[in-house]
Amino acid sequence: MARKGRKRGGPRYKKVSISLPKRLYLILNGIAMGDDKKLNRLVKGILEDKLQESTVAELELYLRKIEEEEEKGEPADSQG
Repeated sequence: MARKGRKRGGPRYKKVSISLPKRLYLILNGIAMGDDKKLNRLVKGILEDKLQESTVAELELYLRKIEEEEEKGEPADSQG
């Protein structure tokens, strides 16, 4: 009788770092009342909600738009 393979150990999730515009960071940090754990949960929740509403085609279109703007030399996030 064959043995079952072992499950790999390690963290269940991958760690990702994102850069936020300072203004957006200050707003989100204010909502989280300066608590890093709350801020991380808030950002994670926002991303999960947005991804549940989006299709793969919409996300690919968004990536193409960013790549085109980078080729033109324009900033991808133009917030006045």
